[in-house]
Amino acid sequence: MRKMKRSVSLLDRGFLYGDGLFETMRSYGGKVFKPCEHLSRLRRSAKVLNIKMPCSGTAAKKMIYEAIRSKRLNDAYIRLTLTRGEGAFSFDGSVSSKPNLFLIVKAYKGYPARIYANGISAKISRIRQNEHSPLSGVKSLNFLNYILARDGARDEGFDEAILLNTEGNVAEAAVSNIFLVSKDILVTPSLNSGCLPGITREIVMRIAGEAGIKVKERIVRREELTDADEVFFTNSLAEILPVIKIGRVKIGSGRPGRITKLLHARYRKMI
Repeated sequence: MRKMKRSVSLLDRGFLYGDGLFETMRSYGGKVFKPCEHLSRLRRSAKVLNIKMPCSGTAAKKMIYEAIRSKRLNDAYIRLTLTRGEGAFSFDGSVSSKPNLFLIVKAYKGYPARIYANGISAKISRIRQNEHSPLSGVKSLNFLNYILARDGARDEGFDEAILLNTEGNVAEAAVSNIFLVSKDILVTPSLNSGCLPGITREIVMRIAGEAGIKVKERIVRREELTDADEVFFTNSLAEILPVIKIGRVKIGSGRPGRITKLLHARYRKMI
C-alpha cells in the first residue's frame, strides 16, 4: 500500500464533498477491539459508494497496530478515513485519482464513570433520517444531519439527539444505535428503519441472547421510547450508555436499569 499521507489535498473529494467513509475503533491494553468487523464494514460500505479500498484488511490492521506501538498507546482512539481521492471541481467521481486512506490514533480515556452511574438525557430531533438512502447504512463523511441534531439537542440542555425516520419511527441516535427494554424484552430498530449496522449493536444482541434475554429487531414507534422500562445507546467508543430521560419524560425509575447494567458488565467482561 502507499505511504500514509500527513496532509489532505484541497482537491480531495472527502474534503470537497464529504465523498468518503470512516470507521472508529478502540484499543484496550494495546489490543484493537473487533478490528476485522470494522474493516469488513468499511469494505462493504466502500462497495456501496463504489470506492476501491487502497489496501487489504490485513495491511490496514497492520498499519493500525504499528501506529499504536509507535505512539506507545494502550487505550487508544482509532479512526480510519477513506476518501475517493483527489480530483477536479466536479461532482463526477470518475475524475478522481486513487482513493486515500487516512489514520488517526490518539490516547483515549473513555467516558467518565459518573455517566454510566447516572445516565444521560436525550431529545427527539426534528431532523429526520432517510431510511431509503444508501447512506443510512454506511458511516459516510456526510455527517451534517447528525451534527445539527446533536447541537440542537445540546443547545436545549440534552446530552444526545434521537433521529426518527421519514415514517416517524425510531432510527438511531446521532452517534449511536438505540435499544429499549420493555417487560424484560430487548428491542432495537431493524436495519430497514435507517440505522447503521453497528458493530457494538451486533455484539449487544449476541450477549443478550447468551444471557437468556429475548431480543427483537423491528420497527420501533417513538412513543415506545418513553414508555420503556430502560433505554440505552451503543457505540464503539462509549460501549453501552444508559439513557434516563427523553425530552421531559423520565425513563423507568430515572436510573440506569438492571438489564442495561447487566449487558454492560458482560460487554466489559468480554473485552
